[in-house]
Amino acid sequence: MTSPLSLRVGLRNALRIAAPYFRSDQRSVGLGLLASLICAQLVVVGAAVAENYWRNAFFQTLQDKNWPGFIEQFWVYAVIAVFHICGAVYQRYLSQWLTIRWRGWMTSYYLDRWLEGAVHYRAMMSSHTVDNPDQRIADDIRSYIGLTLELLIGLIGALARLTSFVAILWALSNSIPLTIFSVTIPGYLVWAALIYAIAGSFVTHWIGRRLIQIDFEQERREADFRFALVRLRENSEAVALLRGEDFEKRGLAMRFRAIVDNWFRLMNLQQLIGLFSESYKRYSLYFPYFVMAPLFFGGTMQLGSFMQSGSAFNEVRNSFSYFINAYLKLAELAAVTHRLSQFAEVLEQSKAANADVASPADGAALDASEIVVKTAAGSPIIAVRSVRVDSGTSLLITGPSGTGKTSLVRALAGVWPFVDGKVSTAARRTLVLPQRPYLPLGTLRAAVSYPEAPDHSNATRIAEVLKTVGLDHFVALLDHVDRWDLRLSEGEKQRLAIARALLYQPDLLILDEATSALSKPSEILLHQILRMHLSTATIVAVSHQDALHSYYDSVTVLRTSETN
Repeated sequence: MTSPLSLRVGLRNALRIAAPYFRSDQRSVGLGLLASLICAQLVVVGAAVAENYWRNAFFQTLQDKNWPGFIEQFWVYAVIAVFHICGAVYQRYLSQWLTIRWRGWMTSYYLDRWLEGAVHYRAMMSSHTVDNPDQRIADDIRSYIGLTLELLIGLIGALARLTSFVAILWALSNSIPLTIFSVTIPGYLVWAALIYAIAGSFVTHWIGRRLIQIDFEQERREADFRFALVRLRENSEAVALLRGEDFEKRGLAMRFRAIVDNWFRLMNLQQLIGLFSESYKRYSLYFPYFVMAPLFFGGTMQLGSFMQSGSAFNEVRNSFSYFINAYLKLAELAAVTHRLSQFAEVLEQSKAANADVASPADGAALDASEIVVKTAAGSPIIAVRSVRVDSGTSLLITGPSGTGKTSLVRALAGVWPFVDGKVSTAARRTLVLPQRPYLPLGTLRAAVSYPEAPDHSNATRIAEVLKTVGLDHFVALLDHVDRWDLRLSEGEKQRLAIARALLYQPDLLILDEATSALSKPSEILLHQILRMHLSTATIVAVSHQDALHSYYDSVTVLRTSETN
């Protein structure tokens, strides 16, 4: 897993996460937008430099009571302001443009890896599983890009300002030298700003070094609370029937209490950082004027130079103080990149754990030998010496509850990562129907067509399979958008899953208690329909129903001793 949380590790992870986008086929547009964004920031810095020189001339006209010069400087500032305004507006516009393109690419990148094969499932089963992968894709990517661009552009702006204003401040310091004990200090204002910023940066990091871990924990607890709310919504009927509202309220209150507890830790630490950083910023605003006041009142410095030096000092101090001003966001970025790095590592581990499914040497539709299915911790769930099904034949797997039938199905389907042994299949189109069918969001047509995209040209065929499984009363609602997973009963969902198999026409069909919610006569009828309409397919079914034995070519009975 990733290294312990720290700013150094967080920034290194941020660069590593950004690299794939700027190496992808989007790199030309991405680099072009980034370069334009940097140019906009440099325009703002250039306007600030011009304004600094303008301050000298402007305040000098006030000291000299030069009215024509004052009016002239008014128009000069009007031109400078145009560059300030355009630079700021287009910096935001270009940042938004780059953000949405980068976010779109990263979202697609992580979704492709998460939904590659059964990686998303294996990642949740892994011993190194990550919490709330949905939040990492939806929220953490958005936060990462926003923070990265803000901090990067801020850093470039700070460096540009530092380069520009150090030269100005050094020249001003030397034009009006400061002598202490007969020693002239060159560039004394630059050194004062540097020492001030270094001291402030050290204190800020000392106060806030624990902030990254607390930020990370806050994101995790917020995500846990949102997940619990979504899970309650998805299971609201069961909760209502069981009268479990009080239990759910206690659970949600406990999760929210965890948010509040960590929030106060976050508040207290941010309060300390805020007190220091605001004090640092406020006292530094007029610090240079106090330093230069003896020169001004002594008559060696004019008002224009006095005001220009103060402005340049604050620009240099701000540039040197970039770390202080950006510390909270740097800590947040470190926490976000740690979450994304964790996610990427688990995806890689889960991808590496993909089951090795090869073609059987003798042409059998499905052949598994010396299979041992284990838990993530390595404990055996079930051990089976051999499962072989010839093409076009059928196998019924039965046995008492707790013998590991569902675990065996997961291994045969190639989605369970913790399996010893060899699984081989010759099927090009495999469909697995679990006990609880999955219905995607959208229309009924999409639900029946899943996992393929809905095809309006196939309306007649979809209507036929719905009628075949006894769902003809839903044919008129094919294009109706609804929460079909909530509207249909468990039995109707299982009938729809059988219709899905008839539409999909797989070479290998695996059913895991796929008709258990139906009455015995209905269950037998649906298995007869499958054998009749998928006569060339290989079918492997798991069921407790003894009456199905006669409808399958062979029967394997699992016993508790097989898990030993």
